[in-house]
Amino acid sequence: MPLISTRAALLLLGLSAATFAVSSGAQAQGAKKVAGVTSTSTRARGGSGDPNVRSDEAANPLTKPPTPEPPGKSARGVAAVEPGFVCIDSRVDLLVKIYVDGTFAGTVAPWGDSCGHYGTGDRRLYARAVYTDGSYAAWGPVTADATPGFRWTIRP
Repeated sequence: MPLISTRAALLLLGLSAATFAVSSGAQAQGAKKVAGVTSTSTRARGGSGDPNVRSDEAANPLTKPPTPEPPGKSARGVAAVEPGFVCIDSRVDLLVKIYVDGTFAGTVAPWGDSCGHYGTGDRRLYARAVYTDGSYAAWGPVTADATPGFRWTIRP
């Protein structure tokens, strides 16, 4: 003998689905209004594609119309850099790969800025903008003293 009737089970299932739909919609709408979010990492097996990543390469097209420097970009580059930090101020319309002491440290977006904490002492900086045909533009190497903070501006 079943504990609940089929009708009661269907009603319960319908209520659960409706509650989930309402709470999911409220959460999505609320997410647009918050100023920030904290996320924890998840781990996945290697070898399978990630549906959240369209391209894992930072290649630049060989030809594209030039994009002028955004307004206000010049003023942003003069801000002080905190001790122990190295900041890259990109004045180019390219995706630029940054290497610190020979190790890939990240990619700076076109006209973007990027900072990282590298502690005290000298750091060897190098940057490359790779094109779709495999050629590249390079900056550096530059030796930076991260102790007081260092800003590296790269230009075409």
